[in-house]
Amino acid sequence: MQFRAFNLKTDLLNILDELGYKNLTKVQELVIPKALKGENIIAKSETGSGKTHSFIVPIINNLEDNNNIQAIIVDPTKELAQQTYDFIVQILSKEPFNKFKVKLFSAGKDLTKDLKSFENSANIIVATPGRLSYLLNNAKIDLSSLKTIVLDEADMLIDKTFIDTINDIFKIVDKNKIQIEVFSATISNNVNDFLRKYISPDYLLTVNEENKSAKNVKHYFVNTKHKDKYQLLLDFIKIKNPYLLFVFASSKSEAKKIYEFLAENRIKSGYISGELEKRERRSMLRRIKNDEFRIVVCTDLAARGLDISDVSEVLNFSLPNNIEYYYHRAGRTARIGKNGDCYSFYDNDSINIPLKLIKDGLTVEYLKLEKDGFKEDIPLVKNIKHKKNIDSDLEKEIKKAKSMAMGKQVKPGYKRKVKTAIDKVKRKHRREIIRKDIRRQRVERYKQEAFNERN
Repeated sequence: MQFRAFNLKTDLLNILDELGYKNLTKVQELVIPKALKGENIIAKSETGSGKTHSFIVPIINNLEDNNNIQAIIVDPTKELAQQTYDFIVQILSKEPFNKFKVKLFSAGKDLTKDLKSFENSANIIVATPGRLSYLLNNAKIDLSSLKTIVLDEADMLIDKTFIDTINDIFKIVDKNKIQIEVFSATISNNVNDFLRKYISPDYLLTVNEENKSAKNVKHYFVNTKHKDKYQLLLDFIKIKNPYLLFVFASSKSEAKKIYEFLAENRIKSGYISGELEKRERRSMLRRIKNDEFRIVVCTDLAARGLDISDVSEVLNFSLPNNIEYYYHRAGRTARIGKNGDCYSFYDNDSINIPLKLIKDGLTVEYLKLEKDGFKEDIPLVKNIKHKKNIDSDLEKEIKKAKSMAMGKQVKPGYKRKVKTAIDKVKRKHRREIIRKDIRRQRVERYKQEAFNERN
């Protein structure tokens, strides 16, 4: 199905054709007809499914020839807001739509200048929540022409960080007279509570409900077996030879360390992190889109909705604490019908998130990474039984060490002595696990060498 199937303005259809937007995604097929009619919408759809254009196209098509604000789009981060703004500018830069204006407001800019610019108005406003709330509360602005409010990546907007700000925004506008569009890859409890307050759940459109990540993504858990993860990263890059690999870290410090490690090993990589200034991040995103890098190291800042095409693989160097962020990371690949792979490093000390993902229904293949390539590994669930036995032995050793450290009489400083004794047992236990794993790998290598000699 194509955009021309809808009753869109001919000039807009020609511009979409020119920009290469012809065939519709599933979410666009479902959303655009309702959005054109001004209906409220809650669209739950996997990352990379084309949600952004499903609200941008109807908004632009329905613009009226006046100077007032007609649509407000709220994005949770500066990067997403910039991306949405750029998409709109692509269309509004062309006749006859160049008579309309779009403005971007996000944190980090001068408040006084933003306030003046906001009061001068535009037809479409793209903003981050905090900046938008400030402007609406302090500017003298005419909202009588406002027709649509869009909440993009709603599960990130409607959390404990932004929920009060979003509520403030809806107190200022008349929610009964405007169209509310909510877009999200997941519908959390917070989002559900919000929907019941402002918009009926009857408007929920669910696309590919069974897949929280794109159906064209294959998921692999890679058991690092207590090996050096940085060396494994080099092996991974050498074996996969990726077209464009996103390496995710769970903290800014870890991401920085990975980036510097790759540089030391003469591997050129991009870097996206919250510590970068706005100008640096915009420059980095532009360089990534211009294919300057094969490797991009990033934090979860890049996992939410950034539309960088042709990401061939995602690697979770460390897994996020929240499984929803796993799906958003995985969603950076396999965009708009393409195929992609998501790999995750884990070991026996970091199995909680993998287990939650398995319980959540994620289909996974299990691998281990050797010098000569990937090998099949034992499924994680089978490994858990063995780990439980190990943990039981550890608990016995800790109990014994604690008893000996405390002695028969409790003396001053006993807590420090107990802690020291327990830490000593844990270090010994960990060393033993690593030694056993090294011995196992050595035996496997000898067996393979013997097999090679015989054949």
